[in-house]
Amino acid sequence: MESKFWPELMKDLEQLFENKEYYDIIIQAGEEPNVQEIYAHSIILCCHSNYFRSNLKEKEDGRYILKKSNIPSKILENILRFLYCGKINLNVESASDIVTLLTTANEFELHSLVKHIQEFLIDNQEEFIKNNVVKFLENIFQSETFELIRNYCLEIICGTPELLFEDNTFLKLSSQMIEFILKQENIALDEIEIWNNLIKWSYAQNPNIDQDPLKWTNDDIEVMKRVTHRLIPLIRFQDISSDDYYEKVFPYEELLPKKLKGEIMQFYLVSNSTTKIIISSLPSRLKRSKQQLEYDSVIIKSQHFDIFASWIEKKISSYYNVRNIPYKFDLLYRASRDGNTVAEFHEKCDNKGPTIVIAKIANSEKIVGGYNPLDWKPILNNDNYYKSTNDSFIFSFTDRNNLQTLKVSYPKKDCQLYSVNSYSDYGPIFGAGHDLWCHNNGIWTCSSHTYSIDLPYTFNVDDYEVFQINKNK
Repeated sequence: MESKFWPELMKDLEQLFENKEYYDIIIQAGEEPNVQEIYAHSIILCCHSNYFRSNLKEKEDGRYILKKSNIPSKILENILRFLYCGKINLNVESASDIVTLLTTANEFELHSLVKHIQEFLIDNQEEFIKNNVVKFLENIFQSETFELIRNYCLEIICGTPELLFEDNTFLKLSSQMIEFILKQENIALDEIEIWNNLIKWSYAQNPNIDQDPLKWTNDDIEVMKRVTHRLIPLIRFQDISSDDYYEKVFPYEELLPKKLKGEIMQFYLVSNSTTKIIISSLPSRLKRSKQQLEYDSVIIKSQHFDIFASWIEKKISSYYNVRNIPYKFDLLYRASRDGNTVAEFHEKCDNKGPTIVIAKIANSEKIVGGYNPLDWKPILNNDNYYKSTNDSFIFSFTDRNNLQTLKVSYPKKDCQLYSVNSYSDYGPIFGAGHDLWCHNNGIWTCSSHTYSIDLPYTFNVDDYEVFQINKNK
């Protein structure tokens, strides 16, 4: 019989790390004037890491001396504690620290820890990654070791490209990272906007060059060519309309290779589809998995559906993502497409099971809506048209382009009998107030009663959509 005493052994090793007895390594961590000496034991470190086996060569006065100015002392101590007793603290506050922790684990060739940190971040720190996605990708995009977190960051950026392009740090990115991003086939952004951002970035690399290309000198043209020569061929010009090309690309035509210019002209001018060519060998991004088209919404993007799926399961502090969202959202009704009438709403949406309603308030970027986990049903024989549930919710985004402006409210405990109203003379209604009410004349009203959310009392909408929700099989 074999007995195991892992907890006691780990406790003793952790105590050895903390009291520093019999140490034979001095690691000088951090940069001046904040260098800190950390003491360790070579036998422990070499047992776990090829890095230390290779780098501990000769002793000075009986001890190894290792200088690690690129690693702050708190990060190094965190890693060393892992080597002694298998404990790692991942409750790191800043993006810089977690990136340094990840890259340090990689430098020390701690492959299982590198994988664990990536999995922990993806599973538990989605919002943290989204808020620092450029920082993460900037530091790891060239390394295959960080494939998990790199691909996850790419999913976020390709699905929500404004996180990248609306952040001024984008202008400071290296040409290698810009090239890496432009090679992605599923950036959910119109190609002309990708072009516009490329030009914006190019100017930022050369701030002394005039913003009007008509005023460029020959030297200016050569400078801008050097900056963009590897990047312009990554633009899918076949996805840019001739009008946009003339207005936005043609002024910069001096930057395009001669062969590419000829292909573009042939593409736009030759009407016979059998002789039209697809410019370059790159696939059209518009024909790939552009995520907002998957959901067929003209109001919101894929990330909103990730949030809705989370709210359905009452996950408030963390959200699903494109990899693990457990629901399908199928468009049943769009007012601008199907007719903005109560009759059309009920024709398309009654008896379809759980649905979510999404409306864009006119003359704003605000969206509102609600989730009905039950059926919309016509009322017969004066039946009670209120439906009871504690799973419905209503929501708002002050700015649909900023996911941080979200608000959600579930029914109050004493009002759950009135959560949803399925009256056939009106569109979707939530709550007894009525908290969110689509009238027959296209006007919407809000009066908080069943839910606690701040919406305008009366408003018009540009459009609204209803999606049927089904669990993925």
